[in-house]
Amino acid sequence: MKKAALFAILLVQILIIVGFWGSYHVHHMMGNQLTGDWIGQSLAWGRLSGLLAAFGILMLLLLISRATWLEGVFGMDRLARAHHIVGFALILLLVIHPILLTLGHSAQAGIGYLAQTRDFVKNWEDVFGAMLGMDLIIIAMGLSVFVVLKKIRYETWYYSHLFLYVAIALAFGHQIAVGSDFTENRYFRIYWFVLYAFVAGVLVYSRFLTPLKYYFRHRFTVTRLVAETNEVTSVCIEGINLDQFPARAGQFMIVRFLAKGFWFEAHPFSISCLPDGKQLRLTIKQLGDFTRKIPGLRSGTPILIDGPHGIFTAAQSHSKKILMIAGGIGITPIRSVAEELISASRNVILIYGNRDTHSLVFKAELDALTAKSDGRLKVIPVMSDDPAWPGEKGRVDRERISRLVPDLSERDVFLCGPPVMMKSARKSLAELNVPSSRIHDERFAL
Repeated sequence: MKKAALFAILLVQILIIVGFWGSYHVHHMMGNQLTGDWIGQSLAWGRLSGLLAAFGILMLLLLISRATWLEGVFGMDRLARAHHIVGFALILLLVIHPILLTLGHSAQAGIGYLAQTRDFVKNWEDVFGAMLGMDLIIIAMGLSVFVVLKKIRYETWYYSHLFLYVAIALAFGHQIAVGSDFTENRYFRIYWFVLYAFVAGVLVYSRFLTPLKYYFRHRFTVTRLVAETNEVTSVCIEGINLDQFPARAGQFMIVRFLAKGFWFEAHPFSISCLPDGKQLRLTIKQLGDFTRKIPGLRSGTPILIDGPHGIFTAAQSHSKKILMIAGGIGITPIRSVAEELISASRNVILIYGNRDTHSLVFKAELDALTAKSDGRLKVIPVMSDDPAWPGEKGRVDRERISRLVPDLSERDVFLCGPPVMMKSARKSLAELNVPSSRIHDERFAL
């Protein structure tokens, strides 16, 4: 219901923009530009691409605003993927907009395309700034491709995206100065001011004010570190009145450790044990420059927390029986959700894939949970590269799932692990006729 309402609101905004644009060009002083000659149509469609590009920029900000009313419905992973799609569609609009307008105005003036471009830059207010803003957006979107392909560092991509705020300011100035749809209709102008103010308010409140509010309310600090394996460290966090911090098992938090060497980076990590109102725990694998520094954190380090985020929680399923499939460090949210599920008297089978026994995280904790679960939790480790392992060996594939979980048709599935493993598991589950509505996962994306 909430999804349908949000999609309806989005559709209404697009219809308002297209409606104002259509009315303006149908009743244009030079005649109906939607049915007139190619010059008028070029100008009209060029303006529409600009309006939709401006709207797309605002949607980019909203998708990464971390607003709980939005993220709680779709999940941050899906919003991040939508952000990518909108971003690349935005590049197309940003290319079409100046091309169509330059063609139209150059034909009206009887001059060449390059001459018209020079005239725009020299004599039209804020056009140069808009061109600079367009370049910044295209560069930022282009860098997204390279970071996905692991060609540049995440931090480089992150800080390049800060230029988006500059680009948006330039685009807004351009829209106010020369956007005829904007300048010649008072009601449309008011609509855009409200739209910009709303998105800016959501962004500032969710991205900046909320983390500060939680910091001053709870005073999060590192209390101790626990080495789970040679590559994995748990960070235990305490604070004031943690029972009032709205964290659930399976969610994640974007944390900034306020210590030398950590200040300028914030990264997302899953909550790895059931929040009890006294302590939070993050379990972090050494996968890059930042995470390799985690074992060097000191007790007492203050933490700025953005979150909690995510919908990978026990609330996603109401089935009495659950299958959980974890791969590698994907055990972190799975472990905390499993604890909540068995506390609610659910029957849980956990298939835990790893390279070898040295890579097992939370083995002692999972054994303890199994022992006290009164038969409600069954943990099945699967080793892909450990000849000495006496148990299940290989991959978590269709045959193994079918054999180990004979009552699969009665279970919902929680899935978390490396992207390749999750893709393979989803394919196996589909082949075993598990509906996608019963598969719950959270695929993290930039």
